[in-house]
Amino acid sequence: MKILLSIVSLFLSVNAISQQDLEKNLGDFGEIKVYDMINVELVKSDENRAIISGDNKSDVELVNKNGTLKIKMRLGESFVGNKTTVRLYYKKIDIIDVNEGAYVSSDDIFQQDKIELRAQEGGVIKLQLEVTDVQVKAVTGGDIEVSGKVERQDISINTGGIFQGKSLESETTYVAIRAAGEAHINASRLADIKIRAGGDVYIYGNPETVNENKMFGGRIKRMD
Repeated sequence: MKILLSIVSLFLSVNAISQQDLEKNLGDFGEIKVYDMINVELVKSDENRAIISGDNKSDVELVNKNGTLKIKMRLGESFVGNKTTVRLYYKKIDIIDVNEGAYVSSDDIFQQDKIELRAQEGGVIKLQLEVTDVQVKAVTGGDIEVSGKVERQDISINTGGIFQGKSLESETTYVAIRAAGEAHINASRLADIKIRAGGDVYIYGNPETVNENKMFGGRIKRMD
């Protein structure tokens, strides 16, 4: 009986440990790159650290090199991070790069001068912004959804990328689409749009000036 109780106690202890979240302290970084379908929740903080939870949490690698933090699954466990969440506490982030079906979001409002957002290979970014300048790149099925206010936004879309910025109010917006893609933009003063080989742009905000430049197909539609 004592042996049985010991085995049960050991099993419960191991099970409890396996269910605990993993915490890692990180050095300074200004750019993040996320891969392998991992879900990342960004939390503004006065320190850089990560709390990892969910399935396969022990297989998550966080590599910080020269100010760039890569969040990915270890070799042999690629593309299995969809049930894994990394809560990333950060001091400041200037570049967010999301790949391979990963998902990055935040309940915080990013208040800073500039930010650069990149999504490719089905990666998704969903953020609230209050910035002066935002640079956006969405390619190969990448999807970027943003809301808030900016002064200027530069948007580059290629091969099926999607930009959902209807709720991101800007003064000036520059959009370039190549080889199909979709952009929903909001501008009050200027919307400058170039489309090459297909793509759709939907304009909100009733801008004073709209410059249109299309070649080999494409559609530009005012929504207001």
